[in-house]
Amino acid sequence: MKFVLSSYRDAWVRYLLLGLSVTIAYLLFGTLVAFERAYTSGADVGALRMVTTNKLSFTKPLPRAYFDEVRSLDGVGASSFAAWFGGYFQEPRNRLHTIAVEPASYLQVYGDDLKISPQERAAFISQRDTFLVGEALAARFGWQVGDQVPVINKQIERQDGVASWKLRLAGIVRGSTAFIDTSFVYIHYDLLNEARAYDRDTIGWIISAPAPGQDPSLLAETIDRLFDLSVERTTTDSERSFALTFVAQFGDLAAVTTMVLGAAFVSLLVILATTTTLAINQRHKEIGVLKALGYSQSRILLLFVGENLLIVVTAGVLGLIAAAWLVGISSDTMASIAPGIELTGGMFFSGLLSLLVLGALASGPATLRGIRTPTATALRKG
Repeated sequence: MKFVLSSYRDAWVRYLLLGLSVTIAYLLFGTLVAFERAYTSGADVGALRMVTTNKLSFTKPLPRAYFDEVRSLDGVGASSFAAWFGGYFQEPRNRLHTIAVEPASYLQVYGDDLKISPQERAAFISQRDTFLVGEALAARFGWQVGDQVPVINKQIERQDGVASWKLRLAGIVRGSTAFIDTSFVYIHYDLLNEARAYDRDTIGWIISAPAPGQDPSLLAETIDRLFDLSVERTTTDSERSFALTFVAQFGDLAAVTTMVLGAAFVSLLVILATTTTLAINQRHKEIGVLKALGYSQSRILLLFVGENLLIVVTAGVLGLIAAAWLVGISSDTMASIAPGIELTGGMFFSGLLSLLVLGALASGPATLRGIRTPTATALRKG
């Protein structure tokens, strides 16, 4: 241990920079891996539900009458519809993920995925001026059931010209798993439809659950054929695919994550190998002395590789801890696209394992070449 500590002391700048490189790389590793897991796991929720949108773009509305036609199909079980509302609370930076829904059918379609008490469900369904909020958003703003909340929306023009929608909180919704987004607000579609000046009797998308025994892909084809000759044609896909398509607007996150992590690891491998080679070239005399004292090549190899591994693993663990902290404090703001984001024990173990492999690959070959140098040559080089 004294040998290792003296080595760190003599080249502390080099080892400090090496440690910082490893820490930053594993901060990036932990953050990106946690995000990708939360994003892909969240997309698996409700994979059997189908979402029907405008074929040109999911941002274009559909006629409200389309929902009645879809609901009447034999292969459709529970079904509902929704429209984007948006808006913000108090000031523009407090943007809300607000959706206008038909309360009873919407809660039926999502069934056990959304947890809400019977009393709060009944209050929301029966009272048009109420809304539901996910527990993540309620915790963020400190909202309680019964609160009067003004939601401001200047994008949707009302007939009375007022931008503020005064609503009362009827209930707080919890997800059945950590991967269900609870950063949303649900309001009554009828309230929106009757108040707005334009686009009345239009909806954003239709959600359908296949009837028992119905093939979801065949149901999607049936729905889209229904509107083949209509002005507004449709495209129907699973809710999972719809969610992935929505986030894909920001790029192929899985590919980006893989490329960034790959580039980081290759760069880190080069840095570690270069640093180790430099250190070995400067320490030939130490290697020669150890060999002269009777140390075996395997023992010297373990000594030098262990010295590097101690730096790499310590710095990497610090990076993973920093990543866990960063993910933890940003989980609320990331809830809408990566609900349930966290750095799990499995991810931490994978990171630790990769640190051991990385350290061994980077320092092993250079150290092996150094210790194979004849003792007399090593002492002369030193």
